[in-house]
Amino acid sequence: MRARVGFVSLGCSKNLVDTETMIARLQQSDVMISGNESDADIIVINTCGFLEPAKDESMGTIGEFIEKKKQGKLKAVVVAGCMTERYLGLMSESYPEVDAFIRTGEFSKISDIVKSISAGKKPRLQLVGEIPQLAGHSELPDRVQRVVSKRAYAYVKIAEGCNRVCSFCIIPKLRGKLHSRSEDGILEEVQSLADMGTKEVVFIAQDLTSYGRDRKDGASLKGLLEGVSRIKEIEWFRLLYNYPRFFTQDLIEVLAKAPNFSGYLDIPFQHISDRVLKAMKRPESSSEIRELIKNLRSALPKLSLRTTFLVGFPGETDADFEELLEFVEGAGIDHYGVFTFYREPNTPAYDLADQIDEAVKQDRMHRLMMLQKKILRKKLTQEWVGSETKVMIDGLGEKTRHGQVYRGRHWGQAPEIDGVTYVVSDAPIEIGEFVTVKIEKRVGDYDLLASPIVQEARKSLSAKRARG
Repeated sequence: MRARVGFVSLGCSKNLVDTETMIARLQQSDVMISGNESDADIIVINTCGFLEPAKDESMGTIGEFIEKKKQGKLKAVVVAGCMTERYLGLMSESYPEVDAFIRTGEFSKISDIVKSISAGKKPRLQLVGEIPQLAGHSELPDRVQRVVSKRAYAYVKIAEGCNRVCSFCIIPKLRGKLHSRSEDGILEEVQSLADMGTKEVVFIAQDLTSYGRDRKDGASLKGLLEGVSRIKEIEWFRLLYNYPRFFTQDLIEVLAKAPNFSGYLDIPFQHISDRVLKAMKRPESSSEIRELIKNLRSALPKLSLRTTFLVGFPGETDADFEELLEFVEGAGIDHYGVFTFYREPNTPAYDLADQIDEAVKQDRMHRLMMLQKKILRKKLTQEWVGSETKVMIDGLGEKTRHGQVYRGRHWGQAPEIDGVTYVVSDAPIEIGEFVTVKIEKRVGDYDLLASPIVQEARKSLSAKRARG
């Protein structure tokens, strides 16, 4: 009997693409994939090691499946991803029950590893030290294998690694230098997804706007998106993890002209205080960030802007934080995430003076998140309630006396990280279908409730007929 392999993907959408790539390789090797963890004989855990909470989650998950293996519920446990890249030596000692470790540059070996385990062998990568000095870059071929299935949306990773030197970030040491795929390879993948019925692609990378700068064939984000704009089957594309630097006017003009650009951009600003930005080794100044937002809003009237802020960085004063609050209040940012500073070993910020007390960090994060709720409640009520818009249906919700509840997103909502638009319909809607809706009301702090326009028109006509 063939072994069934299940996957647990932790962390960001970039990890999810790596997980899907491993699944695709196993499928091509005629390995059985289980979508249910309890039915799997072998579990592959793709870990995240970016921040302390992510590391804790990864270790907790590893421990959970090791326990299942001890109970005889699993044949083997395989650990892959950033935690393996960063702590392989330590993890080999801490988790002797793990059958194989896969570094970020070794995903293509998943088929051989699973076959070895199934044959009773135990392949293990050995490495002394916490951060490998021979990492090079994570594995990302020009032609990426994907799981063959129809899906409403798909993440497309266009580059791996990062050349930036942000003082708080460990990613370049985990994923290596910037490594961009070819434009042709990416466009082939997007066309393949479109052919399978995918209507939305979300482009991701550690540093999206640096795409192509490491290549000698003229590849650029501008050229890539011009190609994507010609793939008519793709109705929306989004750009996640853009950095302010290299977001040129030419790129903005391409987005303004692209018929299938959703209007959604994620640009991590991290802070607005020049003093803090300099300590973070971020190349953009406060004035450059403000000017970029101004240019984007001028060229893209339909713009949904997401960003990320890091609070509690060493030396951040009350005045720095108040400047950030004031900026957020006036910048009109649609969505943002907030992280507190963690002292990551092997980063320049680890040994900086003036470390901030944890209670102060948590208070600042709380205040910034409360401000977001206030801003978003106002935006949803004033800008969205009563409007008509197109919504992509992602999944099913509950069934009520008013009809089936569907979970969807309008153009300003990215999958998995923003709020959702719930659509109540008495007629069936397919997952992945676009529906024009009327937004009825705000639900909670982040979500919206809507009804299909066609359904409303039908009810209106029925009412007129009833009145005679």
